[in-house]
Amino acid sequence: MQTELYVNSILEVWPTDKDYSEEDVQPKLHRVLWLNRHLVVTIDIHDKTAQPEFIDRAEIENQVESLDIQVTSYFIPRLSLPDHSLNKKEIHIRDKTWAYLEPAVTGKHVPDIYKKRLRGIIIEEIHERFKVSKTLIRNNLRKYWQRGMVINALLPDYPNCGNKGQERSGLGKKLGCPNNESKDDHELIGINVTEEIRKNFRKAIELWYKKREKRSLFDVYELMLGKFYKAHIDEEDGITLLPEHERPTFRQFYYWYSKERNLVEELSKRLGTRRVNLKHRAIDGNFDKASFGPGSIYQIDATIGNIYLVNRKNRDWLIGRPVIYFVIDVFSRLIVGLYVGLEGPSWIGAALALENAASDKVEYCKRFGIDITKEEWPSFGLPEQLTTDRGEYVGNKPAHLIKTLNVKVEHLPPFRADWKPFVEKAFDLSDDLYVKWTPGGILERMKERGDLDTRDKRALDIHEFETILIGCVRYHNKHYMQSYRRNDAMIEDDVTPTPVDLWHWGRKNSLGTLSYVSKDQLRMNLLPSRRARFTAGGIRFNKDLYTCVTAEEESWRFRARNGEKFNVEYSFDPRDTSHLFLRHSDGQFEECFKLEEQHSKYIPSNRDFRWEEDLDVVAYEARQARKGRSKNTEEKLRLINKNNKTIEQAKKKTAAETQDKSRRTRPEDVREHRAISKQEEREERAWRLEKDETSELNKSDMVVYLADKKSDKYVPRVDHTDSILRAMEEDDDE
Repeated sequence: MQTELYVNSILEVWPTDKDYSEEDVQPKLHRVLWLNRHLVVTIDIHDKTAQPEFIDRAEIENQVESLDIQVTSYFIPRLSLPDHSLNKKEIHIRDKTWAYLEPAVTGKHVPDIYKKRLRGIIIEEIHERFKVSKTLIRNNLRKYWQRGMVINALLPDYPNCGNKGQERSGLGKKLGCPNNESKDDHELIGINVTEEIRKNFRKAIELWYKKREKRSLFDVYELMLGKFYKAHIDEEDGITLLPEHERPTFRQFYYWYSKERNLVEELSKRLGTRRVNLKHRAIDGNFDKASFGPGSIYQIDATIGNIYLVNRKNRDWLIGRPVIYFVIDVFSRLIVGLYVGLEGPSWIGAALALENAASDKVEYCKRFGIDITKEEWPSFGLPEQLTTDRGEYVGNKPAHLIKTLNVKVEHLPPFRADWKPFVEKAFDLSDDLYVKWTPGGILERMKERGDLDTRDKRALDIHEFETILIGCVRYHNKHYMQSYRRNDAMIEDDVTPTPVDLWHWGRKNSLGTLSYVSKDQLRMNLLPSRRARFTAGGIRFNKDLYTCVTAEEESWRFRARNGEKFNVEYSFDPRDTSHLFLRHSDGQFEECFKLEEQHSKYIPSNRDFRWEEDLDVVAYEARQARKGRSKNTEEKLRLINKNNKTIEQAKKKTAAETQDKSRRTRPEDVREHRAISKQEEREERAWRLEKDETSELNKSDMVVYLADKKSDKYVPRVDHTDSILRAMEEDDDE
């Protein structure tokens, strides 16, 4: 049972008085908002008027140890829904609220925002700056704290809330302030911006503004007028534009652009992605100054392992080099997570590496037969910020990670490995530890002529390689770092500069901002997901079929067989494909299992194979099937050719021996000819006696009289059965 306190931990507190009915009593759930060495800030997650409370940390820890307070979990599935499952109104309200709440709940205002007097001053500043009601600010602050301090906590509690925020149609009347000319002539009042005009605005931005020429917005506006709002073209005077009151103004164009602009896309197309990452990204100071404790900043990166591996199902198959992900805490240099796979580098590998960083390492190492203590590899929880390069964490999926798990992602520009020095150094260290001593390791980039190919020395599968890599990580986390610069507090406490000791020291002094997340939240947000059709056989994944308890209880397979359609979304763990996780529409998920009747022909195995290994087997089986089909075709064509030759020879022999081709075959002729053929076949296939046994028989009895070819009558053959029986009896007497 978990006893250590983290930010976002849920404390279950039961009432201590006796003036209640035991049947009606319910515990209060308090969420940990902030903590240091002496104090813990909590809030009741169900009280609609709750405020943050400061409590002595030692008192809470004593109650946790005595089980008067239990650390539990409280998960709101709706907060993990991706953006494609939300409507635009909900997303708009959430983002608008976060825009004015973010300065209050992050940065310099923490922990002042939790103090009642200072909170009023901060809310007053937000009210003056953003012109938002103080009551609304307080209610949204409470909602943010009670629901887990993630951006999705600000989602509204209703799917639709009227028409607020929609574009006004104007109902034929000119919107906005009238111009001066319209005061004298009402016809010159101007036009409203319609959807057709907005399309012209978008075309103009794409054609002339999001280009490397770097035209100004007014230049783009003028080019747009010349293309879409010309009255006529004269050979002498050139283009004549429509009157001003019949075309959009620059103010309307600028107002629309300010509302719909995408700054990241705009700068990327005008300046180039590399320059944007280099000069326009948000990085403040260096990592050592920004990282003030365990969990402040994690660095993540991937590399291709310098070793060749084999498949676990058939060790004669070479599966190439693995992809290795490391996640490192900048403050302590502790390797907090890793992932070894065969696909990528990709979002799947990066997400699973982060999932490993937030998971219990004791349970993780047990899967590889390694027993460790919690103190030996203590990393547990999610960081405040994750520093990555441009690859796996760019796109919609990392955006969902930020909104549901509250992990800020910082993208570094390409070709700047020196900005991720700690994770890059971890790759070098792991190479020194396992490559030089492992069969299949690549020692040099080029081999000498005549040397044995490294691939011919391969010996390890991916499971065994990951076991070795865990040993390298354990060594790294305990090794003495000579170049680490300790601060004055570390020197005063005489902290040994090893990653694990620095981590424990930082946690003991309540440094950093690690956040606790449950295993269900990690699965929901980090495991890869797919959409599929639930068929009569279940969910098909990797040539296997899966089902779940709900599907069986509600007869989904039977109903699918009879025409009903079920579109489902499921997640899977690439490290273990024995189970899938079905996502329901309300945000909950359910574990799916393989259909046993589909696998009765296979030999049971105690090992859980990885997704990549199953893909390798599926690809191999498909390749063998293609070869088998090709071989079947060749053999079939050879058989047809051989049969055709036999048929042609038979036709020639029949034509040569047939005397009267014009005579029709009579039924009685068929019976006689069949009898003759049957007797001849028996004679050919009959067992023969040895030479000395047959010599005692009358040779005349061995003569077979055949019908005269010229005669139409059939002469029966002499029956020698009695003679054969007598010979066999004499042989037995001897």
